[in-house]
Amino acid sequence: MIKNLEKTFQHIQSKITKSFKLIESSNKAKIISDVWKRPEGGGGKTFVISDGSFFDNCAVNFSSIYGKKMPKSALAEKLSKKVKYGYRAMGVSVISHPKNPYVPSSHMNVRLFGILDNKGTINDWWIGGGYDLTPFIPIKEDIINWHAASKKLLNDYNKDFYKEFSNNCNKYFYIPHRKERRGVGGIFFDNLSSLTIEKSLNMINSVADTYLETYLDIAKKRKQLKYTKTEKEFQLIRRGRYAEFNLIYDRGTAFGLQSNGRIDSILASLPSNVKWTYKKNIKHKSMEKKLIKVINKDWNE
Repeated sequence: MIKNLEKTFQHIQSKITKSFKLIESSNKAKIISDVWKRPEGGGGKTFVISDGSFFDNCAVNFSSIYGKKMPKSALAEKLSKKVKYGYRAMGVSVISHPKNPYVPSSHMNVRLFGILDNKGTINDWWIGGGYDLTPFIPIKEDIINWHAASKKLLNDYNKDFYKEFSNNCNKYFYIPHRKERRGVGGIFFDNLSSLTIEKSLNMINSVADTYLETYLDIAKKRKQLKYTKTEKEFQLIRRGRYAEFNLIYDRGTAFGLQSNGRIDSILASLPSNVKWTYKKNIKHKSMEKKLIKVINKDWNE
């Protein structure tokens, strides 16, 4: 069973990796594909593109790890799950930081947690995942299409999922110290075990496919748009919010660190270029005012 589960996630990684290679047209881009092992058990594969014509940087990570003690960030304690014989955790995480500020950053994650019995077999499990979009110069059409695709995807599994998962996303990606959301949302779910394992894997594949198709559609439409130095600087400043959220609040980052994960792979989600300024200029303040109005709007209404 575990091998088949791993193949599902490896296939997702492979599909996204191939698509990201195609959209990155520069022969000068730095591309790394890195297989690694975790001393405590398990391992994974990290794929990274940096310094390209489309990507400033992106990462597509697959991992499958196991251990005896479940990290607190895995929700096992809150769910009153007893991990006597160990756990298994596997998944794919994707992060995209494009060069053009008219193309949003994006994130996608799908994962499965399993609690093992005395034979090393998974006897209790749940899935989680989702995706979100972080525009810098927001385009209404892209945001509407992003949410419409999410609703269509989830309606195939449960008519209530979209509203619930999109609300989850808005809550999860809220940055308390900034009093704003990271982006315009998407979907986020965790501790989902109400579906059969077969339907759960189908849903995981559907989440990955919908993310990829919808994001690439946005990217292809916007990647040739001309941008100014001011707009690029604004993108770098707003990427600071992305870094702040991932380092302070993100449970995926916390899980990786608590489980003694591979640091280079965990932090590959961070943008390679980012900027913090003490005081923004008038143009950046105006751009930020418009952006915050968009990202704090409930697009699932």
